[in-house]
This record gives sequence, structure tokens and C-alpha cells, in this order.
Amino acid sequence: MTNKLNIKDLSWEDLNTLTQQLELPKFRAEQIWRGLYQHLAISSEEMKLIPKVQRDLLDKNYRFNSFQSYKKFVSIDGSVKFLFELWDGEKVEAVYMPWHDEEGKLERATICVSSQIGCGLDCKFCATGTMGLTRNLKASEIIDQIITCEKDLGITLTNIVFMGMGEPLLNFNNVMKSIENLSGGPFKKFRRKRITVSTSGVIPGIRKLAELQPPVKLALSLHATTNGARDKIIPLNQKSGGLNPLLLEIEKYYRKTKMPLTYEYIPFKGLNDTEQDAKRLAKIAKRVPSRVNLIPFNDISFTEPTGISASLRPVDDKKMNEFVNQIKSFGGVAIVRDTFGSDIDAACGQLALSEKESTENE
Repeated sequence: MTNKLNIKDLSWEDLNTLTQQLELPKFRAEQIWRGLYQHLAISSEEMKLIPKVQRDLLDKNYRFNSFQSYKKFVSIDGSVKFLFELWDGEKVEAVYMPWHDEEGKLERATICVSSQIGCGLDCKFCATGTMGLTRNLKASEIIDQIITCEKDLGITLTNIVFMGMGEPLLNFNNVMKSIENLSGGPFKKFRRKRITVSTSGVIPGIRKLAELQPPVKLALSLHATTNGARDKIIPLNQKSGGLNPLLLEIEKYYRKTKMPLTYEYIPFKGLNDTEQDAKRLAKIAKRVPSRVNLIPFNDISFTEPTGISASLRPVDDKKMNEFVNQIKSFGGVAIVRDTFGSDIDAACGQLALSEKESTENE
């Protein structure tokens, strides 16, 4: 393990300060920035415009890559799941998802990134929640998921979603730093409206996120329309005061940012899939401009769930279509979100968890 700081943990302002301290010409800061974010350099050797003596100065105190190694798993649907091994031996995942139009042309190239190793929220439908929280990811460890995906696949990503392992708003500072670096500086890799942060309902984090200018998109992992049902599957709901204060904060986010909201909702058989749920969900979705993404349940039986987790069952396709039509009939905007990677361990956290258990059993 190396104790060197990753150079991608430096902001644009930090990088300018560094080049001054190293007595490098002022224009080197932009060359380094573009080398990292435009040309995807994961070593100083790949920055050919910078003289070797100056690259050696950077190498002395900084590293350029967050990962010891990584594996990738390619699905028949074109998605790719990456399993990264960090310098401390921990593992984290990211998923590349290509979205095509009706003619088969690539419309969006999205990456779903992780923000933590494990998660401490213990949502009952999530494999990552069974791991507990190990630590937050650094900004560089988030950024390098994106850089490595683009470099390995030879693509240019168009969208980022913070919807992988972990709760992004409980790693607020590092998530914000990664967003600032990816959307700022002399080379803006992503526009903010192409970045979505998903939360299970961390109200203080939503308030702070609303201050980011320009803003990013916000998605709420809702999954229930009553406190009784949501308390069962998302323990944070009860701890944070229930749905009313959360939905009020969501409204405030829209009023401040004017960014339409997304509600993520997994219908579970017999828990949150009734016509009344659809009616309440439509009412929630109409409070501010928003849409509901209905998500098929990814099986987490490999975690050997107990309690409420063991009782969760997906609805079938017929019920899913009926539910989305009910939401629309009550005036809500809803779609059934495409699923990716069902043949490559689709459940979030599955690869990292299985690799961790494999290592512990060696």
C-alpha cells in the first residue's frame, strides 16, 4: 500500500498552487488537468507534453491511479460491471450501462459509481447493506472508476449516477469534490445536468446539495408510500422523522434548483404494489416536476437474508405493467427502468461481497 496522495484529490485551485510550489510554468497546471481528465492518464508517463524531470517531481509525491487491479464482467446486453481492488485491498464496484434508441443507436453512455465501501444504512432489499460500512471513498477513488471505465472500453461517457455501493450524501465532501473536478477546471468533462446523485433520504445532505451551483439532478430511493412500509425496508426513514419532512425537503430542492426529481421505486409483492400505493405515488410525483422509475428487484438471496429481507419478492411482469399504468392513470409520470447485467451478478454489491467472502475463506 502506498501513502502517496492521488493527484485527482487536488482541485483545480490546488493544482495551480502545486505547480507554483514546484516552480513549474503556469501553463503546466492546465496540461496536467487535461492529461488527467481529457486524455485519461493513469500514470505520469502518459503525460507526454510534460518534460520527464517535471513528471518525476509529480511522481515523488503523488500517484495517478486508485487501483491495484480490476476485473470486468461483460453482459450480453452490453453492460459491463467492474470490480476494483483499491490500494488498501478493499473492493468496490461500478457498472457501465449503454442506452440505445429504437434504431439501435447509442443514446447515452452511463456509469453507475460507488461512493462508499459497503453501506451503513441497512436497506433490507440491498446486498451492499449487508456488508456494513467499511469506509468512505476518496474523491480520486470515485473519479478513477470513471476514468478506468472510459480507458478500458475506449468510450466517452455521457452520464454519471451516484447509485452504486454506499450512500453518497453520507460521504458528502468527497462526492462533491469528485463532482467539482469532473465538471470544473479548464476541461469540463461532464455537465452538471448529466450527473445524478441518489439518496435514501439523508435530509441534511439534500439541504447541502441544494447549495451546489450549478446544481445536479437528485434521485430519491423512495420504495414505499407509507411510513409503515418504508420503516420496514429503509431503517433511515424512522430515524429521520418519516416521509413528510423528507418530501418537504425534496420540494425545497426543486424550488431552489429547478431540477426535475426522480423517485426510485421497487414494487415488492404484497408490500407496496397496491392500487392505493400507485395513487399515493402519483400524488407524491405531482408535488414537483418528477418521474417515477420502477425498478425490478435484484435477487439478494446469496446474502442469506433473514427477517423482512427474506420475505421480499419481486412482482411479475404483468403486475409491474399494471402498476405503472395505474400510476399514469392517476396523473403521475412513470416508466419501468431497463435492467442491465442480470447475467453478471446484477445486484449492487454482489461481486464485492462475494470476493470479500472468498478472501476471508482462503
